[in-house]
Amino acid sequence: MLCERLCNCQQGISGADDEELFGEVLAHLSREHPAMPFSEERVREFVTIRAYNLEYAAVYADGGGLDEEFGPEPY
Repeated sequence: MLCERLCNCQQGISGADDEELFGEVLAHLSREHPAMPFSEERVREFVTIRAYNLEYAAVYADGGGLDEEFGPEPY
């Protein structure tokens, strides 16, 4: 899971799941923005709403994989 930018420092924060991400966000805020007022409830809400998964497409060394080509249809 990755969390989109949450502060002006533009640092990406990641975690294996929402709970780990929540801990990473809290640690980041405490370490990098100690004067920023935040509640754990608000941070948890932010993580729940803004976290997302990345899915990776398989890439084959031999060029195999999906047969679909991208581009304009030939005339």
